[in-house]
Amino acid sequence: MKTTIKYIIIGISFVLFSGCIGRFEEYNTNPYEPSSVSASSLLAEMFEVYASPQQNETQYNNCMWAAYSGHVTATGNWSRGKDIFAYYNSRDDHNAATWGYYFGHIYSNLFRIAEKTNREGGVYALAQLARVFAMCNMASLQGPIPYTLIKEGALNVAYDDEETVWLALFRDINEIVIILKDSPATDSSVSDIDQFYRGDMTRWLKFANTLKLRMAIRISGVGAQPFAHPELVSEMFGTSYATVEDFAKAMAESAVRDGVMLDVGDSCWDNNNSNMGVNGYKIVSNNWGEVRSNASITSCMNGYNDNRRPKYFTKQTFDKNYAEEYVGVRSGSAEVPSPAEYINYSTMYMGTQDSDPMPVMYVSEAYFLRAEGVLKGWDMDGDIKTLYEQGIRMSFSEWEVSGADEYVNNDTLVPAAYKDPQHAGNDAAAISSLTIKWNDSASNEEKLERILLQKWIACYLDPLNGWSDYRRTGYPKLLHAVSTANSEVNLTRGQRRLRFPISEYNTNGENVRIAVTYLNGGKDSNGTDLWWAKKN
Repeated sequence: MKTTIKYIIIGISFVLFSGCIGRFEEYNTNPYEPSSVSASSLLAEMFEVYASPQQNETQYNNCMWAAYSGHVTATGNWSRGKDIFAYYNSRDDHNAATWGYYFGHIYSNLFRIAEKTNREGGVYALAQLARVFAMCNMASLQGPIPYTLIKEGALNVAYDDEETVWLALFRDINEIVIILKDSPATDSSVSDIDQFYRGDMTRWLKFANTLKLRMAIRISGVGAQPFAHPELVSEMFGTSYATVEDFAKAMAESAVRDGVMLDVGDSCWDNNNSNMGVNGYKIVSNNWGEVRSNASITSCMNGYNDNRRPKYFTKQTFDKNYAEEYVGVRSGSAEVPSPAEYINYSTMYMGTQDSDPMPVMYVSEAYFLRAEGVLKGWDMDGDIKTLYEQGIRMSFSEWEVSGADEYVNNDTLVPAAYKDPQHAGNDAAAISSLTIKWNDSASNEEKLERILLQKWIACYLDPLNGWSDYRRTGYPKLLHAVSTANSEVNLTRGQRRLRFPISEYNTNGENVRIAVTYLNGGKDSNGTDLWWAKKN
């Protein structure tokens, strides 16, 4: 059976950066590039959006704004003082980096793939899936983005408001799932370039459905509000929904029915780092010394005596007699951070080889998403306690760590307070007082916190997940920055989004100014809440 996705027209403006930020793809087809490049080769370039493995890309996609997830802290100040993400005050070239990278890798290749495949088959479905993954990230980072009006050769197009973007993303992933369900179990046309699943389309289907479940949970933060564009809902999905939460429930339940990730073999890793032979985390942390593990997660896992710590972090090198073996760095610390200042703190371990895989999506996430869905009253094909415990067990299995039974049944250990070995001004109380063991008699709020705290630990180095959950629910309770250099960001609530790049104002000014009116309060600010993320 042939299935054709209703192709959403696409186009965007790009910026060129130099130095450590790197150079982004040109939007238009390169006239000097041979026209004989295969669709699968173009897809290989789109696959770059999943892990961003090259060290510069790791730096600006996985480490800079990832300070907000409580997983890592960027300590390199590049002689720029507090003009970095850790102080909610990034330079524009850093702020714009993820925008240019995602849009560049997607739209410089997607149209050519569509033409070569006649918008059918596995290669096309995977290209569209990469696009949905990347644009879901952009919508979660900035809010309004150009999506439904982009088309080949159109550089300056209008932005969609957030509701429209998310509806279109769901429409597209629904149609991707249809193609993947109709695809052969293995697609030989992509097996050679697919460093994630080697052409196993059954696992790509599980990936797509898990992404869809993630998306549904994310927009559920809007709650029981009606859609502002009910006509779009009816047009795209052939039915109406009373509220956004009703729609999210329907999308989540269909994802589970179609099959989400279930075992460790379903997890998605960049297994050869796009033939670069390097793990970007290792370069920016070990070679450059510019990032360190975050104090939020190291202190939490210290309190839980978590057996995954040796697989997550390196040991601190201050003093063998120091109380904790693993010590992270607090974001927005009292002292302006530099690599030399924090060289002895823990950083990301990530295996023994420079080419060790980088994580994209963990199977444990699927279980925690389903557990939260049950808490909302959704049919997630399982009970909440089992799903919660399976999320933990899968993470232990993923990292080949023992002790999962003892961990899930521990009802005494709690996260530890943070004590900075060098700077007392960074010390902080524990982020939570929750134990690990599931408690059926707890309030729904406590159950939610417990689910998201363990999900955050399990999804280490998946920064957008942690930051999104925090903005959506307030959990996990992260250590906020000690100080802020941006008056528009509330120090306790933290940064809420990335502002639009200056390049967009310069090249697409009228449209980006209209997009600003779609934002809460009509302000392009780092402190502006997104449509789905308004938790106080």
